[in-house]
Amino acid sequence: GTAAGGGAEAGVEAEMLRTQSGSAGYHRFLLALGEFLPLARAGDEIFTGGLDKSENMRDGRLALYWRNGMTQVIYFVATLMPNEPSTEQVNKKRFIGNTFVKVIYFDSDSVVADEAFGLDQLSGQFNLVVLLVVPVGQGFYRVRVLRQPMVPSMGPIEDVGLLPESALAMVVRSLLIDGDVASMMAAANGNYSSNWQERLRQLRQIVLRFTLPPR
Repeated sequence: GTAAGGGAEAGVEAEMLRTQSGSAGYHRFLLALGEFLPLARAGDEIFTGGLDKSENMRDGRLALYWRNGMTQVIYFVATLMPNEPSTEQVNKKRFIGNTFVKVIYFDSDSVVADEAFGLDQLSGQFNLVVLLVVPVGQGFYRVRVLRQPMVPSMGPIEDVGLLPESALAMVVRSLLIDGDVASMMAAANGNYSSNWQERLRQLRQIVLRFTLPPR
């Protein structure tokens, strides 16, 4: 999953990737999505999505991480990753641009900041689902779901939903997870297998390989 930007008013990808801070609401949103994990202390049991865990801290000191008994989620967050001198922010783009599902939080005075945003404003071939989060006042947020036609409906919101802050992170996280699975299914053209299905297939192959033939 991805949380991109803290101030996306202009709708320009390079500007969003260069963002290094956000409003108090944006930071509350991040804290509700997961916990800040020091990458250098992340063990092998934690999925970090390829983020640099060495002392070089090429991808930043912290990552945003969430898990339960079944699932782990690592968020590639633009504001947690260091900026490069180039305007393109190639390293941030390498992570954020190569995810199926992206989240853009609008720190904007305009409550219609998301209405002009389209999937074509982000470059790359992996922009299958984009979630737009906009504060609209009095503790409420509008969440807009943009998805390519090939991606089926998923999660609790199909198009636009209005949520209180208390429910925002839970619903967005659900949309991220469901959207990622729906995107992988769409990209696989009907040949998608879940991790559990793939493990079962490999276990069956092991059993067949080591089963003794009947005498």
